[in-house]
Amino acid sequence: MDKIKKLMKADVSKIYILGVGLICLLLICGFFSYAMFTVSKEKGNAISIVTGNLTYKLTVDDSEGNKLVVPNGETKEFTVTLSNPNNRIARFNFYYEGTLPEGVSAGYKVSDGVNTPPDEKGINLEKAESSGSSNTYIIRVSNKSSSEVTINLGVSVGLDYNDLTLPSNGHLFEEVITTGPVSDIVIDNLSSGSTYDDGTDTFITGEEPNNYIWYSGKL
Repeated sequence: MDKIKKLMKADVSKIYILGVGLICLLLICGFFSYAMFTVSKEKGNAISIVTGNLTYKLTVDDSEGNKLVVPNGETKEFTVTLSNPNNRIARFNFYYEGTLPEGVSAGYKVSDGVNTPPDEKGINLEKAESSGSSNTYIIRVSNKSSSEVTINLGVSVGLDYNDLTLPSNGHLFEEVITTGPVSDIVIDNLSSGSTYDDGTDTFITGEEPNNYIWYSGKL
C-alpha cells in the first residue's frame, strides 16, 4: 500500500511539472507570435527586424534612397514616394531623423496628386501592386546656412492594426506655409538658384533680391 501511495504521489508531481512546462511553452509561443511582424527602419537605410519580413520601398526623385541633399543658399523640392512591397496590408510612418541645423527648414507641400504625410500613428498602405500601395509627397527644404545640408529620412513599418510610434530621433514634417509679404515668400521659396516658379508666376532675383519692381500690374 505504501508503495502504491508513493507511486501516485510521484505521478501527480510529474503531471504538475508537465502542466507548468506546457503553460510556459504556450506563453513563449505567444510572445514570439506577437513579435513576429515587428519591424522598424533606422538611419542609414538599415532595417532592424525582430522576427518576420515586413519591409518598405522609399524613393527620392525616382531614385531609391533616403537622403535629401541641398547646397547652401538654395531651396529644393523633392518628390518622395513611399511604397508597400509586402504581400499584405501594412502600416507605415514617415519622418526625418535628427535636428535640423540652424538656418535650415523642411516641410511638406499640399498639392494636387500628392499626399499629406501621416501622423505619428502611421497610415495603412495596400499590399504590393494594388491601388493604394504607395503614397507620394512633396518635401521642400530651404537651406539658408553657409554649408550643404543632408537630411536623412526614416520609415517605420508594422502590422496594419497596430499604431506606430516615432523613434527618439524622429520628427514629423509640418506643412510649408506660403502666406505673407510677396517678397518674403519669393525669397524663401527660391527653388533653383535665383528663380522662383510656382507654376503660375515666375520671379528672377539678382544678387540683392529684396528690392521691388512694378511690372505688368505686379509688385
